[in-house]
Amino acid sequence: MNLLHWSLSNIYPSVDSAEFMEDLAKVKELSSLLEKDCSLAVYDELSAVVINLDAYVNALLSTDSDNEEYLKALSLVEDALVVFNKAEDEFVRAIGKTKEEADEPLFVREARISSRHLMGKEEEALAAELSRSNESAWSRLQEQLASCIKDGEKTLTELRSLAFNPDRSIRREAYEREIQLLDTHSVSFAASLSGVKGTVLTLEKRRGWKSPIERSLFSSRINRRTLDALLSAIRESLPIFRDYWKTKARILGLDDFSFYDLFAPVGRSREYSFDEAREIVISSYASFSSDMADFASYAFDHSWIDAEPHAGKAGGAYDVYFPSVKESRVFCNFDSSYDSVLTLAHELGHAYHDSVLKDEPVSKATYPMTLAETASLFGELLVTDSMLSSCKDRSEELFITEQFLSSAAQTIVDIYSRYLFEESYFEKRREGSVSASECSALMLDAQEKAYGDALKVKHPYMWAVKSHYYDAEFSFYNYPYAFGLLFALSLYSMKGQKDFPAVYRGILHKTGSIDVKSLLSSIGMDAESPEFWMGGVRIIESYKERMEGCV
Repeated sequence: MNLLHWSLSNIYPSVDSAEFMEDLAKVKELSSLLEKDCSLAVYDELSAVVINLDAYVNALLSTDSDNEEYLKALSLVEDALVVFNKAEDEFVRAIGKTKEEADEPLFVREARISSRHLMGKEEEALAAELSRSNESAWSRLQEQLASCIKDGEKTLTELRSLAFNPDRSIRREAYEREIQLLDTHSVSFAASLSGVKGTVLTLEKRRGWKSPIERSLFSSRINRRTLDALLSAIRESLPIFRDYWKTKARILGLDDFSFYDLFAPVGRSREYSFDEAREIVISSYASFSSDMADFASYAFDHSWIDAEPHAGKAGGAYDVYFPSVKESRVFCNFDSSYDSVLTLAHELGHAYHDSVLKDEPVSKATYPMTLAETASLFGELLVTDSMLSSCKDRSEELFITEQFLSSAAQTIVDIYSRYLFEESYFEKRREGSVSASECSALMLDAQEKAYGDALKVKHPYMWAVKSHYYDAEFSFYNYPYAFGLLFALSLYSMKGQKDFPAVYRGILHKTGSIDVKSLLSSIGMDAESPEFWMGGVRIIESYKERMEGCV
């Protein structure tokens, strides 16, 4: 296949280029100015430069995690981030001293609240400086382990990709080898997680947050009532997913169902070339909005996508935005599967969201995780709907419908297990370091509560492979995905309304400047009502019923 490799040369020619070095110097210059001026305009300009530098270096490392030149550049960017963090600290403190105004921007209002959760200047400066050798270092260790460790000739990423193989013996063997590989390196993973979460607990307590979840809710722009309503709907949905897995086990002819069966294909599946994937995504987008289709075409034509898997490349997929050129880049590991097609639609949805906000300053273009998945999941739904409408037989319909349910199960049920794990891990970590065996015990308990008896064999090391646990800046990097899916389903149910593409674009445009409850209220939705979230659950149930009708 002719898989794309992204081009980053218009962002910076290289990590040792004059342009890269000039922006590093600009961070120091603008940071000094911000400490004196404390204006929103200077903050926006400085933030854009910092975002650009950080995104560039991490994008390079994602495709070549052991590259020493990139690692040195990352060190330089981290130096710049320490300077930026100090200036940002001064800026937030300055806002906290100003008089509150009724019509002030959301960013300013949030900065005012953040100012109440700052340690002293010297303590914040020390925390920023130590982050390089503490939580950031632990996070990098986890990333490097996850992308580089091997079992014989196969990397962890390659072993995990075999979960989609139609042969159960291959899936089971890959799972067992993965578990053994993770067990071999479990001490390093556990130390990394302990280092990150221990830092979070220490700093957030000193900053006056009652708990990591309190800060997470603030960052997500939601309140506890909204989260509780969401979690209530998730718990109500669990029997639906357990029934789905029982149906899937029956289709596969299995007496029991295990973790390595979750992604087993059913129905008629096939491989897709990268060119086919491109056409599917663009045509699916076009069925809803010519604006979205034109955007996706441009991204493919201008090498915004890095698709080829290889040794040293991180697993997973993401979208990243570069303010200097007002462009995004999409990172993925295309393996010809239907899931790969959906991943392209998902990440290009993120990129489209970025494009809607590209002319806004950073202070009006930064949206919370709860809303970050809106456009990506909407993009996935467009592809799913388009593919279902063109099904040629029951077998193909079964495959696509089951793929939707499999993805929804990950976003709802597995996300719930991740939430429960992180909640219990923080409780355990308050008492001291948590061993690898204790981490696995907590994970199995969380999976039991989420999956129940639907899975005979579970995965004790999911805590090691999910990089989101190792992000010190955003704890509980999980429930926003469930929020995003159920919200996207609600929006998708409205897509037939007159002029909805323009309404949809308007919703995306407001995500950086309005809180979640107000945004949902503007389109007649109540985020604090469990019934609102159950609307999305019922749509998922309709897909389960459609799948059962294909059997």
